[in-house]
Amino acid sequence: MKVLVTGSTGFVGSHLCEKLTELGHDVYSLARNPKKFEEFQVKGKMIIGSLSPNKENEWINDLPSDLDAIIHTAGIVHSFDWSEFYSINTKATEKLINDLKVKFPTDFNFIFISSLAASGPATSAEKVKEHHEPRPVSHYGKSKRDAEVSINQMAPTKWNKVIIRPPMVIGPRDPAVLEIFKMVKNGAILVAGLNGMDKRYSFICVHDLVDVIIRGMESTNKSNDSEVYFATHPQTVTFREIVNGIKKSSGKKWVFNFTLPMFLITALAHLLNLVRKVFPHSIPLTPDKINEIEPDAWVCCHEKSCEKLNFDYKWDLEKTISITLEDYRQRNWL
Repeated sequence: MKVLVTGSTGFVGSHLCEKLTELGHDVYSLARNPKKFEEFQVKGKMIIGSLSPNKENEWINDLPSDLDAIIHTAGIVHSFDWSEFYSINTKATEKLINDLKVKFPTDFNFIFISSLAASGPATSAEKVKEHHEPRPVSHYGKSKRDAEVSINQMAPTKWNKVIIRPPMVIGPRDPAVLEIFKMVKNGAILVAGLNGMDKRYSFICVHDLVDVIIRGMESTNKSNDSEVYFATHPQTVTFREIVNGIKKSSGKKWVFNFTLPMFLITALAHLLNLVRKVFPHSIPLTPDKINEIEPDAWVCCHEKSCEKLNFDYKWDLEKTISITLEDYRQRNWL
């Protein structure tokens, strides 16, 4: 297949380009920064361009007329300015759909990488499932959910539309979970909330996620609406288990936990928001992120992806932490 990947220099996008190329697909990799593209050694034919609701997507002219699919991974996860979530995650996706459907009105696969945040946290002991009513609690989650709705409303009915909602993604080259590895290495874990160590999470290794995405791309959706899948390992873990797993893998014997009540974490997020207006920084603790830190359970169900995509999750937490730690060390990130 001929496949366009947006966000090709990102964590998930770069792994996706590698696997698609390995499988023999013709990959077209959308990138804003050629230097970053070369630095990350992204696979596929580089297409220079960006996604913006205020600019023309002229790079679409560089795509082959017989392109089979787009896997839309591009978006933002952190921002102190919540309006950026809707500009980039929602409006840019809407513009992308409108521009693509002019050139590819039929027989086209549109795969959107959303997030568990679009559905929201679990509100009971039951894991969130695809048919549950979405209740996002953050602007990030709402912007992803709005994009999902727009895909159903705006994309041609003859497109094969698939939405993948991953939870926490862990794996080589991941800059987000790196912060937890750094805390373990330094011997001090900052815990958000009095019950922070026991909060429950679903997770997925980036290698499993890439395989689920490709299975979704190769599937046939006969419905006019998008087919939605949670991509998650069956194993549910606590923050304590994640920390202990990193400790074990890195050979760290002693790590001290410093627990801060949520009201102090919230105050710190708002303080960082004020400080960054004078002293710009990239610390990802934002007021919007507090809405995702507070819930006790971000857990979702793996069953639909296993049954309908015939998928078997291979990377448990221990194996995932091991390969991630090895990658960080090779890159001198730790």
